[in-house]
Amino acid sequence: MPEIDFKVVIFNSFPEAMVLVWLSLSLLGIRPHFFQIILSGSLQTVFVVLLYFVIGKLISIPFGVHTIIQLVIFALILHHVIRIPYRSSFLAVLLGSSIYCCVEAWVVPLYIFITGQSITAFLNNWWLRVPYFTLQLLVVVLIIFFIRRFSLWLPDGVEAGRSKMLLWLAGLLQTQTLLIDFFCWKYYLAYADAFQAPIHIYFVLINAILPLITMIIIRQLMVFIHREVEDKAQLDTLGHVEELLYTMRTQRHDFSHELQVVYGLLQVEEYQEARDYLKKSVTEVAATSELVKTDNLGVTALLYTKTGLAEARKIALHITVETSLKQAPLEGRDINVILGNLIDNAMDAVEQLPIPERRVSVIIGQNLEGYVLEVQNYGQPIPPDIIGKIFMPGVSTKGQGHGMGLYSIQKLVSKYNGKINVKSDNNGTSFHVVIPE
Repeated sequence: MPEIDFKVVIFNSFPEAMVLVWLSLSLLGIRPHFFQIILSGSLQTVFVVLLYFVIGKLISIPFGVHTIIQLVIFALILHHVIRIPYRSSFLAVLLGSSIYCCVEAWVVPLYIFITGQSITAFLNNWWLRVPYFTLQLLVVVLIIFFIRRFSLWLPDGVEAGRSKMLLWLAGLLQTQTLLIDFFCWKYYLAYADAFQAPIHIYFVLINAILPLITMIIIRQLMVFIHREVEDKAQLDTLGHVEELLYTMRTQRHDFSHELQVVYGLLQVEEYQEARDYLKKSVTEVAATSELVKTDNLGVTALLYTKTGLAEARKIALHITVETSLKQAPLEGRDINVILGNLIDNAMDAVEQLPIPERRVSVIIGQNLEGYVLEVQNYGQPIPPDIIGKIFMPGVSTKGQGHGMGLYSIQKLVSKYNGKINVKSDNNGTSFHVVIPE
């Protein structure tokens, strides 16, 4: 391997780190700001300087350990600067650095073949390294272009429960790439002055084919997880439709029963009793109609439906509409996805309580931060070991076959650059969604 000195760290590591940030995030479909790339590259370069010229002078770091340390710190930097989950940052770094190592193993023999320079001259002359390093960066930038141009990044679902498997596969890819890269350098140094094109081509092909196969496996697994998430979300929607149909049948039965009661009272000429009975029913319907009125027909329809579901399950659903939704940046469908899932979860949380304690409140409002959608239930708190994972697909307190609702909400909130806060204690659980105007 080439010697590391201060000049190499400063003039190679900084642009290398920036390009690696760009490449790693591109593999996840993330488009970082230029300032984020500069900041991440600067922090990584500072750490490399400390690692080699401070820590490395104090203790002896075994071969390979320094690479692992750099990858871990790099992933932590991406997590804090780009604000992505830990698993996403580690997956991005493992995949990005693997591709970068592959490019390095491709470019070395290519550069030697084009220039005719020996590997010894290449390693000992700084000015010979500059065009090699430039060629390497150009190849990486070209790969980034193809990733973005043809949407070759991994599908959504990095946060899925099976992301541990993806991390293991990415770790396997990184390990095999480092080993191939190591043996390439050992070969180059052992035969520094005897360039053998067939052997070099063999190394290049091996270093291209094996990582490519692993990348294809990872991407296909991600596609499979993504489709599974969509299927579960559709099953949840069908479950809501089935529940609505059941509620409509129940209400039809109740309506028929009430008509029979009124008819019976009229038959026995108890007109005042019939009038009082109808007045009570009409008053309840009028109060409910006033309660859920909004200036968005889609949201109004949803709230009517949820009010009917709550009535059938003997849940007191209190809805407060404090603002107009005409100027809201969300589409009506997206508002319904957020409210519908939160209300369903809240009603599920209180359904097992005694009837007087089955209370759910919904607030649609606006503050200085933006539009607010808040749903609160007064049931049992979410267990501490689950509350940090509730937005991951498949994670639910209801058992298997659930857990897509909150994941869908988080994706929509992120789509509109909003935020969602969860508070759960003995007084109940509250989900507070804010969407900026």
